[in-house]
Amino acid sequence: MPRDRKITAIDIRHAMSKRWAAPEWALMWEVGEATGAMAKRYADAVMMSLWPSRGLELHGVEIKISRADWRREAADPGKAEAVARYCDRWWIHTAPGVVDDLSDVPPTWGLREFDGKSWKTVREAEKTPAEAISRPFLAALLRRADGMMRAMIEESAREGQEKMMAEAEENRKRWREEIEKGVQRRTESLAYAADNIAKFDAAFGEGFASSWQDMARIGRAARALADCDDKGYGKLSDRLRRAAAEIDAIQAISEPAKEQADG
Repeated sequence: MPRDRKITAIDIRHAMSKRWAAPEWALMWEVGEATGAMAKRYADAVMMSLWPSRGLELHGVEIKISRADWRREAADPGKAEAVARYCDRWWIHTAPGVVDDLSDVPPTWGLREFDGKSWKTVREAEKTPAEAISRPFLAALLRRADGMMRAMIEESAREGQEKMMAEAEENRKRWREEIEKGVQRRTESLAYAADNIAKFDAAFGEGFASSWQDMARIGRAARALADCDDKGYGKLSDRLRRAAAEIDAIQAISEPAKEQADG
């Protein structure tokens, strides 16, 4: 992303989803201190460390993309306590320069900046004693986790359906191409046959042969005549006799048909 482009909340969320991801982290968005009418305050995100070696800590995050937004937060940091009291650490995630005075940040809160490419930890969040998770807060966490799981399932199903549709379209395209190639081959074959018939009619006269059998006999006779030379094909007289026999056979077939037509 160009560094001169303004960082948005979507940019920060996207970067968080890549940086604090499974299997090390569980990340949930817009988590309240309870569900339903009991929910009065929300954290932009809550992240749970899933590796025992990292302490299995719960981190709360507020995202601020403008100085005005941050100043409203800094003026009333107590409102974060509705969720922060259940968290081991509390963070502010911003674009560079949004927090222009670090003294405005409560002393236990951490500050991270995202510049569109990488994260910078300006100040580490201190670990603070966290209250035991209440049933209402647990319900809020589970609601977000369930919602994210359902979204993942729906996305996977949608991706699977899109993949199936793409494969079906690819198969249809391949079948169309095969059919078009088959039609082209058959068309070329018919055109070749029609051209040969036209050449045959031009050579022997239209209607000279009444069937493919007649054309085959005439073809063999013509081939026999064409092979008559002195280059090892046998005596010319033998070739002429075979050619005459072919012609006699054709005439024997065509004369009754001609007499019938004349009658």
